[in-house]
Amino acid sequence: MKKAKYILTVAVFAVLIFGLAIAQLILPDAATSKSERRELAQAPEISAKAVFNREFSDKLETYFLDQFPMRDSFRRVNAMFRFYGLWQLDSDGLWLHDGAVYKSETKTNEDQVSYAASYYNSLIEAYLKDCHVYFTVVPDKSYFTQDLGYPHLDYDRIYEIMTSEVRGAQYIDIRDTLSVSKYYRTDTHWLQPELFETLERIGNAMGVGEYLTPESEYTPHTLSPFYGVYLGQAALPIDPDELTYLTSAYTDSAIVSGPQYKSQGIYATEKFEGMDGYDVFLSGTQPVIEIECPNAKTDRELYIFRDSFGSSLAPLFTGAYKKITVIDMRYVTASYLPNVVTFTPGADVLFINSTLILNTAMIMR
Repeated sequence: MKKAKYILTVAVFAVLIFGLAIAQLILPDAATSKSERRELAQAPEISAKAVFNREFSDKLETYFLDQFPMRDSFRRVNAMFRFYGLWQLDSDGLWLHDGAVYKSETKTNEDQVSYAASYYNSLIEAYLKDCHVYFTVVPDKSYFTQDLGYPHLDYDRIYEIMTSEVRGAQYIDIRDTLSVSKYYRTDTHWLQPELFETLERIGNAMGVGEYLTPESEYTPHTLSPFYGVYLGQAALPIDPDELTYLTSAYTDSAIVSGPQYKSQGIYATEKFEGMDGYDVFLSGTQPVIEIECPNAKTDRELYIFRDSFGSSLAPLFTGAYKKITVIDMRYVTASYLPNVVTFTPGADVLFINSTLILNTAMIMR
């Protein structure tokens, strides 16, 4: 009986190992992993130089790991064992609370935050001295869970550096207009339908609060399922989110253009099925986008220096500004900026970046 069990165990193990090996040879290689939001390694080219300097073996190992059959299923089993079998509090910095996924960012890079402040100052000095300049800082959703005991950034220090070192710009504090419920459970970003209190705070500070389109004039549109970036990284069986975007007479009439802009309007719904469903908002990462708003209630202009959080906020200004220029300084250098943007004296300027971006600010060019 023991011998039969031994033979059965060896047979099952052999079938599993050789079956997976055969499957990896037969199945076509995947180009990308939507759950991990990245490109997967492809079979490396063989050359004598690559073989002798270990480049080939290193790339081959990465290729086999990325193209392993049922990769996502094994990732899920591993994650579930860590959380529910070993009772680990986190896995690779990811942790769960009330059905939401968070990521611990433990190192506060004060030099990076100071770089962001000096970067703002240099742009203001070079291009924006004749404009009305404002800035705000979007807290990462972990900001609202600091009392749970998980590692987190020193948010107070980040805000202290920005408010003390940015010159020539009025600070708008939006922290008390937000809460963890206003962010996606599975993603880093905030929910557009939950931004009206934040929008009002910013709009009032910039003197356009009375011209903002009220929430009652927007129509919500829902896309699902939305798999946030943390959901793919955690590999846990968590229900995905729904992505909701808002349209109004002002967003519908807006004319959007840019050197790399491929959508026909403010919302690129065709991108929902891509690598990042959040790219619905202003077509994702774009260096410069111009939004002409022919039905706006004023003739004022607004320039928004933003990261991806600004993508869902910018459309809500279309009723208050005749023209909105949205700039992502991660994708256009400061020295090249005058070649693609002409700043109008007297216009409003809003710098809006998240604490996560400020903590890695040297990605700004």
